Amino acid sequence: MSANTVLLIRHGQTDFNTERRLQGALPVPLNDCGRAQSRALAQQLKRTPIDTIYSSPRLRASETAQIIAENLGKQIIEDERLAEIAFGDFEAHTFPEAQDLYPEAYRKWESGYRPYRVPNGESRLDVQHRMLAAWNDIVRIPDLETVAIVSHSSAMMIMLASMFAHLPDKPMKNTSVTTLKRYREIWEIAAFAEAPHISE
Repeated sequence: MSANTVLLIRHGQTDFNTERRLQGALPVPLNDCGRAQSRALAQQLKRTPIDTIYSSPRLRASETAQIIAENLGKQIIEDERLAEIAFGDFEAHTFPEAQDLYPEAYRKWESGYRPYRVPNGESRLDVQHRMLAAWNDIVRIPDLETVAIVSHSSAMMIMLASMFAHLPDKPMKNTSVTTLKRYREIWEIAAFAEAPHISE
């Protein structure tokens, strides 16, 4: 049997998140809050029979996955295809900074044209292709029932937008979990960006 439940988990908080800086391919670690979020999520996930944990190799995701894996006694499989979109020249900047520094590139990015690549980065279409390729490989692996994937908000939202005509209007907070379930080869969103383990 191949997987019928997938938990899409956004990594824990980083200092770049609090500063609203684009991280992309940069090796940004979790901050203390992000580690606490990840530990709280790991405790919640002990009630879920997860078979395997897949993770983006980006530091913030791999640290989140490691905390979860240690608490659940699971191994991690890293997959480069699950990484965040590479924002190229925009990385380490906020969007307003990127707009000031690279006005033409920023205008093109803001157009939403999916094939457009930020200089030295990726396009939304690039990310869609690699994320879907990883998804299709993972959910076809036999003898799995429930899989966790630790990734990034932009990458996961790009993938989900290519899979579903409508997505909930809700932010994907750090360590939030989006649950997808398979029903007769059709995937449905059972829960979107839920984070009951995080205290408001």
